[in-house]
Amino acid sequence: MKKLLMGAAALLVLPSIANAQDAFSSSFTPTPGMYVGVESGLSWLLNNGNLQSQTGYAVGGKVGYDFVGPRLELETLYRNNTASRFINNGATYATGQVNQVSVMTNALYDFIPGARFTPYAGAGIGVAFVDPYVVSGCSLCSTQFAYQAIGGVAYNATPNTRISLEARYYGTTNAPSYVNNDVSVLLGVSYKFGATR
Repeated sequence: MKKLLMGAAALLVLPSIANAQDAFSSSFTPTPGMYVGVESGLSWLLNNGNLQSQTGYAVGGKVGYDFVGPRLELETLYRNNTASRFINNGATYATGQVNQVSVMTNALYDFIPGARFTPYAGAGIGVAFVDPYVVSGCSLCSTQFAYQAIGGVAYNATPNTRISLEARYYGTTNAPSYVNNDVSVLLGVSYKFGATR
């Protein structure tokens, strides 16, 4: 009886394994080409010191070139978080905005470029224009060196169209009143020109 149950369980599991293999096996022959995309999602400015932040948002766009496997892209992303901190030597608790605009060059790698689902990873460097202070001061007037690490999975809906879900760590050299550490989750859509089956 035990062998019969194990056999039945194996018969139920095998189609699931086959479907999973299908999702990560090549479904088309990828071709090199230029792509454009948009992305949006949630952003968390990690608490540091007496800075407390709320869940914010990020929105941006990118243009890149897919070499089939490796990809290079230029990306602009705007991030916004509401944050609070003590000012006036701790006498006042104030709330304001932290705005950031980053311009990044990203290098990424698709591990299974022709599969329906493609895991990928990468990193980027660039420049960021950030609010130097949480409550007072000018907006986007502090220029900082920026860097990020990227990991995600993409769904190749067609050879031209890709939907991606990714997580990022993003940081900059320090603005005057806080340490800039950001974690984001982004949903993106991109279109590759000239790709065919």
